[in-house]
Amino acid sequence: MRTCLHHVPGTCNLGGDAMLKMIVNRALVYVRPGKQIASEVGGIDLMLYLAEQSWNALRGSVLSLRCKRAGICFVGRYVRVRFAKRIEIGRFATIGDGTILSGLGAGGLRVGGRVTIGAYSRLIVGTDLARPGSYIYIGDGCGIGEYSSVGGSGGVSIGRNTIIGQYFSAHPENHNFADLSRPIREQGTTRMPIDIEENCWLGARVTVLGGVTIGKGSVIAAGSVVTRDVPPYSIVAGVPGRVVGTRRGGDDAGA
Repeated sequence: MRTCLHHVPGTCNLGGDAMLKMIVNRALVYVRPGKQIASEVGGIDLMLYLAEQSWNALRGSVLSLRCKRAGICFVGRYVRVRFAKRIEIGRFATIGDGTILSGLGAGGLRVGGRVTIGAYSRLIVGTDLARPGSYIYIGDGCGIGEYSSVGGSGGVSIGRNTIIGQYFSAHPENHNFADLSRPIREQGTTRMPIDIEENCWLGARVTVLGGVTIGKGSVIAAGSVVTRDVPPYSIVAGVPGRVVGTRRGGDDAGA
């Protein structure tokens, strides 16, 4: 069966699946620039995808009423939000199933436009009413993998277009432990900000500790623990993480 929408150019003489795919591709230009539906994806796949995204958009519209500021966003099932009036969510952001968001802190939680937060992740600026956290800022176009944990007690900033694998963790706060006569839990903490600059790639299970700046364009190998500053365009691996190479001088040197 051929279908034609006279008000949509280019739809005449298209089958139903092809027309649906064309419409979705046109929508993706705004939601996810550069993405197109693969040829092997059929009409049923697209309809199931659109049905799920419709529910996610509905949940996003409900969340936007609670937040300090939110654009059109897509929110999965069982997402929990605390201190929503300190949370800002950018346009076309996606929050995966089971994610926990908390904005308790001076700077709150800001999720940029077209950001993807993987399922069952935790973005927690603060939990203690007696000592709120600082901030978590995630720039436009970032992607954070499933089961990640980002604490904002000392402040975490992730630059735009940075991609991060599953089970990532950021810890901008360390326990004090110098006094042997007192339990560690009673000695308080020291807060130090984490700054991950734009266009970085952090692999799965990377851990970043307080006080660290990761320079723009850097690549951190899976499983690394980053304990010191990383120069721009560096390649880092190991525990603790060490610079093992550089992207400068290669095809990506101007990234």
